[in-house]
Amino acid sequence: MYKVGVLSVDGYCRPYDEEGAGYMRSDTAVVVYLQKAKDARRIYATFVYGKTNCDGFKEEGITFPSFDKQKMLLEEFYEECGISPIKLSYMEAHATGTLAGDPVELQAIDESLCSKRDFPLLLGSVKSNLGHSEPVSGHCQITKDMTAIIEGRVKIVTEPTEWKGGYIGINSFGFGGANCHILLKSNPKIKVNNGTDDNLPRLVAISGRTEEAVKIILDDNYDR
Repeated sequence: MYKVGVLSVDGYCRPYDEEGAGYMRSDTAVVVYLQKAKDARRIYATFVYGKTNCDGFKEEGITFPSFDKQKMLLEEFYEECGISPIKLSYMEAHATGTLAGDPVELQAIDESLCSKRDFPLLLGSVKSNLGHSEPVSGHCQITKDMTAIIEGRVKIVTEPTEWKGGYIGINSFGFGGANCHILLKSNPKIKVNNGTDDNLPRLVAISGRTEEAVKIILDDNYDR
């Protein structure tokens, strides 16, 4: 991958940064639990729609993204699902920090989603936090956005921004030209503790790799 020219020479991933020159590879493990709404006891977000397409043959080569296919995917996506791009509150981009990929994706997002907006679309990429986990990267994007929904904020560049609910669009692209976009909607319902009112003691098992990690988890649960 280094010889192909997609990896960062300094080990940092800088999406949408003029110093971005490739991505840092990372290893992650993510589990996403998808369930029917009527059966779910907790709903953090609703999966609204999903769509994929593929670049096909490209004269530039397999590593180069296709602006036309990315733009087509987004335009067809929102037309098919019946949700106006104006309703998007936040866009989680694929953005890996490569010179070939970021400008193309940004242009596709701008022309397909932002042309009818009279206010900016908040944009970010989890790869600036943990690098590019490649086959798991899409799930990392979902995890980041679920955290933003639960805690009520998203981080754009370096500034914490209040999350006020709504739709989140997520881009995830493959090395060989596969393009995917999904739409999530935050759950507007207020969490209610429906546990039994019996005051019986219960065992809660908490683990961490260090004593400090366990303390952070305990303090967080206490605050909740």
